[in-house]
Amino acid sequence: MSKLNSKYKIAIGMSGGVDSSVAAMLLKEQGYDVVGLFLKLWSDPTCEISRENACCDEKALSDARKVAGQLGIPFYVVDARQKFHDEIVEYYLEEYRNLRTPNPCVLCNKKIKFGWMLEFAEKLGCEKVATGHYARIEDSGDLSLPIYHYPLNEKLLNSQINGKCEMENGKIYHLLKGADKLKDQSYFLWQLSQAQLSKIIFSLGEMTKEETKELAKKNNLPVYEKTESQEICFIDSDYRGFLRKHLGEEYFKSGRIVDNHGYTVGRHEGLVNYTIGQRKGINQSKVRKVIKSIKSEEIKPVYVVGFNLEKNELIVGNNDETFKSEMIVGQVNWIEGRKAEGERLKADVKIRYRAEAVPCTITQLPDSSFQILFKDPQRAVTPGQSAVFYDGDEVIGGGIIQS
Repeated sequence: MSKLNSKYKIAIGMSGGVDSSVAAMLLKEQGYDVVGLFLKLWSDPTCEISRENACCDEKALSDARKVAGQLGIPFYVVDARQKFHDEIVEYYLEEYRNLRTPNPCVLCNKKIKFGWMLEFAEKLGCEKVATGHYARIEDSGDLSLPIYHYPLNEKLLNSQINGKCEMENGKIYHLLKGADKLKDQSYFLWQLSQAQLSKIIFSLGEMTKEETKELAKKNNLPVYEKTESQEICFIDSDYRGFLRKHLGEEYFKSGRIVDNHGYTVGRHEGLVNYTIGQRKGINQSKVRKVIKSIKSEEIKPVYVVGFNLEKNELIVGNNDETFKSEMIVGQVNWIEGRKAEGERLKADVKIRYRAEAVPCTITQLPDSSFQILFKDPQRAVTPGQSAVFYDGDEVIGGGIIQS
């Protein structure tokens, strides 16, 4: 992390985990005026198990408070529950209503952590916000472009003037992968604007997770042995139960399972239970027996390849049918303002967090969406997921997979 003016007042988002705790410690050691912010997020009041949001339960709050006390920094608990529900939870449910598989963490970064929290931090007199994300931000000067400032404005956040990027103090900000390739979280940050990037510090961007844990242990931070959750923070392990409670039984109505020729081969238990490429949840032996009786041939396992929402039908096929040579991506954000308009842009693309970035060609369509042609067909291209474009280690943009 590059050294800033030590007079900066910086707010650090503290979740009670190892990453944010070490990030706060590093800022403090470098002499910044550090303020800890703990966001209290929405949790499901109808959950049968007494469970708060995993990101901000009482244990997380206690741990974050202990770390702040050990570091000697002011600590604020900020009630973001209603904002989180309205912006993130409602989006998550709406995507499933339309049989898309959402990335709530992507929107949370844009709207909550580097949107709402940034605005709150500025009210406290902070000039920047920091988190424990494993990603990097670099800047380069270009005084020919317009300069924008906070507080955050939704129209400003989404705007790009004449294809040029938003920027701060005459600089263009570049979003890069974290040095730890296994922990890199740049995939979740593609929606950030130039205005937001100009206000963000990723203290752990040049470090590995193991180095972070070693620092926590060496400095006797009370969270150095703490493990991290991999689940969606506002849901317990049963996401289908969550959807059933909040969407209603109508989204779990049984219907036909059909193949690509329209033959009925089984029954499903509600389309929201399935996603593209899925095998689990399909009665394989029964479906394959029906297909064999129709086609008089041995059939391999079947996978979800599509949906017919109007007919409440689940479409299945063999594994080869889960591979696609292209996809359509909408709601695209170009981090530096670059576009593929009128030309074909070569880049690498990730279609899910744990996927490898693969070569592709990007072409803008008349409706402002983009056609993505893969060099090699990709498995389980899933509407609702994020497609993130890379040039080497740099995130150049991203969008939402439409089809």
